Amino acid sequence: MLPLIAERNSSLGRQKQESTRLIYEWALKSGLDQCSSFDGEEWFQEARTAKAKDVEASVIKLLTQSEEADRLHSKINKPFATLAESRIAYLNRTQPVAQLMTQALQNIAPPSTETTTKLEESLYGWSQTQHHGTLHQAIIEARIWLQAANTLQRSALAANQICPMGTPTERGRNMQIFIRNYFGDTIQPKLSSITRGLDELNSVWAALPITLWSHDILVDALLALPPGYRRELREELKMHIANWQRLLQSCGLSARADTTNS
Repeated sequence: MLPLIAERNSSLGRQKQESTRLIYEWALKSGLDQCSSFDGEEWFQEARTAKAKDVEASVIKLLTQSEEADRLHSKINKPFATLAESRIAYLNRTQPVAQLMTQALQNIAPPSTETTTKLEESLYGWSQTQHHGTLHQAIIEARIWLQAANTLQRSALAANQICPMGTPTERGRNMQIFIRNYFGDTIQPKLSSITRGLDELNSVWAALPITLWSHDILVDALLALPPGYRRELREELKMHIANWQRLLQSCGLSARADTTNS
């Protein structure tokens, strides 16, 4: 362990890239765990606890402040045409990364040369998806659109001029057609893809056993979003759907053809 400690504490060791730094911390923690002769010493237990936190800090930094993290936010030459394609690739390529990081955090086995190679290869494929940047941009654009659309909906509800007497008018029927066709076929699938992307990203990282950060803080950092932004997006979307329903009900109409009051 002494060579590892010396290299870790050198100026070169402190400057190593995040993936290599994780391997160092992981190896040191594994080495400490093998020193059973000091198990009864309080100072040794404190050292093991501190090293476990170092491993976790290295995982978090690799996920959020590394070359791979930067590449995941790149918006240049996006590799996938749609968010759906990006989501699928991200899920497939994230699994081995999350699995290796979980092994490091749970100290399942000391890192070997094969493990190191697998980690580097997995990180490269993962970062090439650029999914964090793709999902971030989609979330921002959707939130801006929803805020503007919800403002218009509220104005229409307050004015009560689409169907002022509660009887379907031409404007009301046009609104119904818009919701059934353009909104249902074009807008709603895009919004659904965003929420599904968020759910999948939440799910894949929820199993990562970290304690220094909350799960919400980690996901916000991965997507470069301010606290509460994801929750506010879901609230705006929920309000948008509810406003469409209120507008249709004010005309005695329904979004579904088989329940339309005409």
